[in-house]
Formats: sequence, structure tokens, C-alpha cells
Amino acid sequence: MAEYFGTTVDHIFETQTERFRPEGAQGMDVVVAYDISGDGGGCWKLTVKDGACQTDKLGGPDFGAFTAKMIADAETFAGITVGKIDGMEAFQTGKLKVEGDMSILMKLPMMFTKYVPPKKALTAGDIIGTMPERFRPEVIPGLDARFCYDLGGDGGGQWTAVVKDGKCTIKEGLAADATVTNIVSAKDYVDLMTGKLDPLVAFGAGRLRLTGDMELAQKLPKLFAKFTLPEAEAQEELIVLKKVISVDMKYSTGPVMGKFLAGLREKKIIANVCPECGRKQLPPREICAVCRCRAGEFVEVGPEGTINLIEHVYYASPDPLTGETRETPYGTIHILLDGCQGKETFWHFLKDSDLGRASKGDRVRPVWADKPEGRVRDIKYFELAD
Repeated sequence: MAEYFGTTVDHIFETQTERFRPEGAQGMDVVVAYDISGDGGGCWKLTVKDGACQTDKLGGPDFGAFTAKMIADAETFAGITVGKIDGMEAFQTGKLKVEGDMSILMKLPMMFTKYVPPKKALTAGDIIGTMPERFRPEVIPGLDARFCYDLGGDGGGQWTAVVKDGKCTIKEGLAADATVTNIVSAKDYVDLMTGKLDPLVAFGAGRLRLTGDMELAQKLPKLFAKFTLPEAEAQEELIVLKKVISVDMKYSTGPVMGKFLAGLREKKIIANVCPECGRKQLPPREICAVCRCRAGEFVEVGPEGTINLIEHVYYASPDPLTGETRETPYGTIHILLDGCQGKETFWHFLKDSDLGRASKGDRVRPVWADKPEGRVRDIKYFELAD
């Protein structure tokens, strides 16, 4: 079975049921057909109905009735699924084709959690295979040697690293004229190379044996650069320090934003009005963004309103003040507060438990902090006004 981007098309569909999010598929009654060509491809049918999901692998392209059908080669489909290929770009270039209801493409990410390729178990052979690129010929110029590895147990085997003319090549089997032979189990070898097992401990316990030129054997760690786990190369380490940033400076919000924050302290939402076009600004700004004139009149709006736009957010962006990230998915909404009109919307978060059932046109109300202090977080979020 061909593997693309660390996964197979089969595995993507095998995990669809366990990745299904019923809350993201409420009211959905769809059948999505997948016609995947190329090595590792095939035909699958996804059925979503009554908050449940079923995926079937078909023997051929006889899908029957469907809501939408996706057509792509295996590499493109796997690349889009793992995020290595941009889906919109693949669609525009014809590598991904859709028949039927194209809006299903936008709804699918809401129905499933993000696909994560299975982690491939590291083997002794994988590590041996990296020796040529880790070889450092400058350590011992002109070296002519054969380093043999006799690795027993599960995942083991026999290999020879041939060093000659400033290069290192790997051959299967043990050379008859070995310069140094390493005798160890495959599991212990992997642990030694990844830092989980101390070489002196392994040597003292008889789990690692060396024969041949012992002086050269002691120089092996210098002859080859340290082995680095592929995950460490592919993924940047994320260090989280949960701490409120304190900067020895004062930032003034100014009189206009100050009125808005003072209103929050009294559980009021304040907007300012442009004297020329009459539009309300939320939160208030000194200058109208359309007429570019000073807006000095203030009015109270809301606090309830109607959802004008709702977005499901799957990217855990960090908070600029604390560095903390929100659990995903979460909802952001644009609210047309009572007293506002047109595009005079107010942006805020939606209550997490309302994410799966809220939609455009629903009425919402603010949930206030226990003790409003005139801060941007005095409104915790908006909830459905059932």
C-alpha cells in the first residue's frame, strides 16, 4: 500500500468514524463519495445522518445517489488531509474535482477532528540508514574501516558500514574483515542511539559487546554525528510558560475608549456615532472610519443582539497578553446589537456549549464577569438567549 506524507488513504478513511464530531454535523443528511485514483486509492462512501457517521469502502465507482463527490489522486487527497497541500489551490489547478453540492467541502472540517498520521515506529534499520549522512570524514582523514552491526531480536539484522575514500556506505550482512563489530539487541541499539540507555550501563551489564579495534571503537561517537529523531527535525519544539506579561510602561486608552470601558463597569455597551453618516462604531474610535471626521456623540446599545456572522475556529492562536491558547474548536461571532443596523456589528466569543447549535439570526446576550472592572474581559462571552 503506497504511503503519502506519512499516511495511507486507507488509514484516513479507517479513522473517519472515530474522528467524527456529532455536534458539528447537526441537521446534516449527506452522502459524500470519494473517487481516489493512483496507487493506494479506491472508492469510499461517507454517510452522515441523524448525528451519526458511516464510512464504507466500495469495490468500484458505483456510488449510487450522493450529495457530493470528490475526485483526486491518492497523493493529492492525502496531502490535503494532512495539511501539506492547499485544498483551494488543488481545486483551482484541477487536481481536486468536486461534483454535486460544493458547499459540502466547507462543512466537512466541522464534522471531523483534524487527522493525525500514525507515528511510525523507529527501527534499528532506520538509524543505520542515516549513517552515511552523519559520517564526518574530517575526524580521521583517509580512514579505511568496516563497522559491523550484529543486532538481534525483533527488528534486528546485520549491517556493515564501509568507510573508504572519505565516504560511508551501508551494506547488508557482516564483512569478513570487520574492523569493529557491535553486538547488541535491536531494541537496546535504538535506546542507545536515542539517549534512553547509557552506553556504559549497557556495556557493564553485558548488553553491548564490542570486538575488534577497541581504540577505533572509542572514536565512533566522533566519527558520526549524533542521531536526531525525525520528529524533532520535522516539528518545532513548543515551550509554554504560563505567565502574565508585566511591562514597566503605561498605556493610555484615551477618552473615547475610556468611555467604553467605563460603560462595561456598569454592564453597559457604549458606541459612538458619526455626525455625518450616522454610523455607530463598536468599540468606539475617535475618528469615523468612513467619513474620517471626529465622532463625539455616545449612545448605549444592546446588550442583546442578533448573530450576523458565526465562525468556527480550529486554530489555537495564543493570547497576546498571557501566551495561553484556547481549546479548539471555539466560536467567534459578529453581533448586530439592538440599536445598531447594517454592518455595525460587535465582535466577541460565543459560549462553547452553544457552538454546535447557534446559527446566523439567533438572539444572543452577554455573560458578564462577576465583578466588572472596566476591562475588555468584563464580557466573558455571548450565549444564546433561549
